[in-house]
Amino acid sequence: MFKKLKARVTGGGTTVETTLRSPDTVPGGTVEGEIRVVGGDVEQEIKYLAVSISARVEVEGDDVEYDANVDVGTQRVSDDWQLSPGDERRFDFTLPVPIETPFNVYRGRPLPGVQLGLRTELEIARSVDRGDLDPLNVHPLPAQERVMDAFRALGFTLKHADLERGRLRGASLPFYQEVEWTPSRRYGAQFRELELTFVSRTDATDVILEVDKRGGLFGEGQDAYARMTIAHAELDRLDVEGLLQHHLQEIARKRGIFG
Repeated sequence: MFKKLKARVTGGGTTVETTLRSPDTVPGGTVEGEIRVVGGDVEQEIKYLAVSISARVEVEGDDVEYDANVDVGTQRVSDDWQLSPGDERRFDFTLPVPIETPFNVYRGRPLPGVQLGLRTELEIARSVDRGDLDPLNVHPLPAQERVMDAFRALGFTLKHADLERGRLRGASLPFYQEVEWTPSRRYGAQFRELELTFVSRTDATDVILEVDKRGGLFGEGQDAYARMTIAHAELDRLDVEGLLQHHLQEIARKRGIFG
């Protein structure tokens, strides 16, 4: 079933309307749909038509913090053509979703703090019109979902998520996703907070843990890190909960010089 997204009016009264076959997708999947362009009051030269997946990313630096839209993947749908008044053109598109695309839906619910959407862009005679973000639901990969489920099974509480500017080892995107968890009672004495990050490839997903540890009797708290790789082909045979539990216990045992 098609999901019609909002239409907008560009310069000269040209109307652009994007319709998706489905608003749901996954990293490594595709987004398919149709763009309908209707001419306005005057003849116009259209330079190009494109669609992209865009993410709202938090940027920090020089005592300034702001949000910026960063494109994850872009598909050029059409190049040069003349659009006469009242003319209608329809364009089908298939937009690949990069495997590193963050997810904003978990177990059927929006993931708080992560904004993703589809943007339709039209250039008319050197004037680029970038439309607003239309809703797009990116669901996690099976490995990502299993890790999220494992933290819930271990008693952790999902707190928040965001997208932060920066580049991680093994990643190509200029930002990364952090999922924040409040520790369970079992780990509450050692950890204040846990942040979870994924770096996905077609064959495997790296899981990065950043733990804010509480201080010892003579020492302050400190951040501790762990990184593990989950091969997608091994997922059905892997004890993800046990693997995470092992890494958390190792982090809890590690002490600083005075901790």
